[in-house]
Amino acid sequence: MKIRVESFATYRTYTEHLPQDKLMEVPEGAVIRDVLETLGVPMDKPIILIVNGRARPAHTPLKEGDHLVFFPPLEGG
Repeated sequence: MKIRVESFATYRTYTEHLPQDKLMEVPEGAVIRDVLETLGVPMDKPIILIVNGRARPAHTPLKEGDHLVFFPPLEGG
């Protein structure tokens, strides 16, 4: 199945190799953590995960056409 994957800030480098439309083929039954591991994203650092505009945990199953966005927590004031 295909999902759209975007990343921002310091995590942007993990999706630079994806095509311009950011579509990625993932197996049926994949969860967010599977995608992050495939991309080589370290899971020992803080990360915000958004699927279709809503914050989700890493064990969330993905569906065809989902839009996954991930980025580090924002800092500053």
